[in-house]
This record gives sequence, C-alpha cells and structure tokens, in this order.
Amino acid sequence: MPRISTHVFSFACAVALSACVADPVDSFAATTTAPPETTSVATFPANGESVDVSSIDNTFLPETLEVVAGTEVVFTNNGRNPHNVVPAGDPEAVTWGVLEAEFDLTDSYARVFDRPGTYVYYCTIHGSERAGMVGTVIVTAP
Repeated sequence: MPRISTHVFSFACAVALSACVADPVDSFAATTTAPPETTSVATFPANGESVDVSSIDNTFLPETLEVVAGTEVVFTNNGRNPHNVVPAGDPEAVTWGVLEAEFDLTDSYARVFDRPGTYVYYCTIHGSERAGMVGTVIVTAP
C-alpha cells in the first residue's frame, strides 16, 4: 500500500478544516434570515417611523419587536444601571452603542433597520446571547 507524504496529508487536512470556518458577517446581521452585509440584499431607506425599546434593569421592553424595513429603533436606558446593545451571533461584534444611565439621567442609541430579517441582540453586562437581557427585532419588507 503506498504511503501519503506528511506534507500532502497536512495540506489536505488544512483545506478540509478551512471549509468549516464561517465567513465573518455584518456586526448586526440578522442571526436567522438576513445575509451578511456583503451580499446583495434589498435595503430600504429610512421611512420616518421610530419605535422605542426601553432598557430597564436586566430586561428590554418589548423583548420582541416587529417593524417595517426603514424604521428607526431607539434604545433608551430607563434603568439605574449601565446597559449596552450588542448584536448576537458574532464573536467579533462591536457594540452598537453603550447605554448608560445614572438614576434620572437617560441615554439612548438609535439605529435604522434597513434590511428584512430577524435581529437578536443582548446586553453583555446583564446577559448572554441566549439568556438574561436579550431582545429581538423582526424586520419585514415594506
């Protein structure tokens, strides 16, 4: 039986493993239905509509929100603790905006959701991608 050289075997293993590595996605790409920013997906301009999500200590209200693409979602901290809003599903995710509040002081962060999809987010201070302070924005086509 012929022997495979160590170099050929190592190269074949490297090629096979590289096929298992996922391409990076938009820092706030939808985790289930919207493809990464780099693909050609219909985007919609801002439509002038705005919806609020309240960050109260250890929860987002509402936890699930459905909006039409082009709607601005404003995350406002109405609690006593600092919060942030981070997209789930991307280990290299950059915080969209840190929401901090001290008693009666409120901060907010706004983002226009211009692509249909399901967007899951969480507060890294009070939760994880699957538990604790987690929320979802479902964006539908106009």
